[in-house]
Amino acid sequence: MAATAQNVTPSHRYKIPARPEAVIAIAELMKAKNPSASEIAEILKQDVFLYTSVLAAVNTPLFRLSKKITDLTHAIALLGLDKLFAVIRLAALQNSLGKQGRLDRFWDTATEVAQLSADIAQRVSDLDPHDSYTLGMMHDCAIPLMLETHPEYKAFLRNINGSDLYGLSTQEEKLFGINHFTLGAEIARHWFMPDRIADAIEGQRHYIGILDSKAGLPDETKSLLCILVLAKDISSRYRRFWRIYDSKESPPEILRVLSYLGIPDLEYMDIREDLLQHLEETDQKAG
Repeated sequence: MAATAQNVTPSHRYKIPARPEAVIAIAELMKAKNPSASEIAEILKQDVFLYTSVLAAVNTPLFRLSKKITDLTHAIALLGLDKLFAVIRLAALQNSLGKQGRLDRFWDTATEVAQLSADIAQRVSDLDPHDSYTLGMMHDCAIPLMLETHPEYKAFLRNINGSDLYGLSTQEEKLFGINHFTLGAEIARHWFMPDRIADAIEGQRHYIGILDSKAGLPDETKSLLCILVLAKDISSRYRRFWRIYDSKESPPEILRVLSYLGIPDLEYMDIREDLLQHLEETDQKAG
């Protein structure tokens, strides 16, 4: 169970999942000027879950490969070491958080937002779509931890209505000592995620204020945050699994997000309809 000791900062009351030895070992190798792909491959071969996760990741539509890859060395070459490490961290973290109860629907929604984020990034920006994908998967990563620590948190989520994320975070701090955006950013940093990912996770609670500020976060982080907002908007229109953003309309701030990205609202409507149709076709094939 999570620690409840007094005189600790709120985040220390939550037991952040430990990083597997394989992730720590690969993180050490990645500090080198020229990390050894062969040494990383040897570590992965000793961890069946991470080994299969890397192969699964390289065969997702995100890489648009013409044929399925089954060789780990080939997969590493295609991914590159930076993307490989991102895949490993994400897979290991999801596996650790996934042990905390049945969260299939939660991860289904996270995966949907992640894929939408990557698709939007490819269409409207020069950002690395893998960064957008990682942010999409991680954007609510603290919710499983909140659910484990507080049995009443599930009922709290069910009673949340609307898209006022700042109000939501304020209620979380009042009731649980921390908001899940701040806790999510701490999880991301603990698991070696880049600052741009961690900062964007935390920035969700007041993203309009961040966009309106000329100082603060780098433009890359702001753009990642904007793309995440659009992905969540499209996902929320399509289905509502573990949804804490239960508004049937796009947030009124969506125009501010589009303005920051330089996207006309009519162009966004076309993108949204295209991606909604793609989601529908994907579900029909899966069914």
